[in-house]
Amino acid sequence: MPSDRAVLFDLDGVIVDSREHHLAAWEAWALEHAPDAPDGYFHRSFGLRNDAIIGGVRPGLAPGAFRRLAARKEALFRERARGRLTVLPGVRELLDWLDVHAVAAAVVTSTPRANLDLALDTLGLARRFGALVAEEDATKGKPDPEGFLVAAHRLGVAAAACVVIEDAPAGLQAAKAAGMRAVGVTTTRPAPDLGDAGLVVDSLAEEVVRQFILR
Repeated sequence: MPSDRAVLFDLDGVIVDSREHHLAAWEAWALEHAPDAPDGYFHRSFGLRNDAIIGGVRPGLAPGAFRRLAARKEALFRERARGRLTVLPGVRELLDWLDVHAVAAAVVTSTPRANLDLALDTLGLARRFGALVAEEDATKGKPDPEGFLVAAHRLGVAAAACVVIEDAPAGLQAAKAAGMRAVGVTTTRPAPDLGDAGLVVDSLAEEVVRQFILR
């Protein structure tokens, strides 16, 4: 029987500790393609799609040029991340708890499918989710709600019955726009930046996360 509720996880900063590898890849990419990028730019834009990040330092690119630059950044990330990714605290236990309580689970990320597959395969989590939504599965990235709505549709769960888990303001804004409740995790942003969340926690191991999901 299909579940009547679901939890939609972001990937980077929620399931997997990958921030340092992404930032290192962006800095290496910038040396090649955007040496004048403002200090701290990639920290501030972390969590957005590549089109938004690259467009901020290389505006006006033709589509083909953008795709090449985005592919280069993701290749740099995979070089740095392969074999070095770790799961964040509480994730495996929360997935086990969702199974026991018949709550569906999905991943919704702005990262390309190759990155998503690399992370889930590395962590042994590839079979734990009923739906996977990556960059290629949505025409618009967060803060647009499209990715979350695609996941809810694939799971057969109403948007209002979904809880989103995010670490970035753009993702929380997308959840709000989708009509979904959200948990903010302070893995990459301080609590004041996560104001669109209905609950803010430091770790998914906290019992209050489970209480919030069943509310």
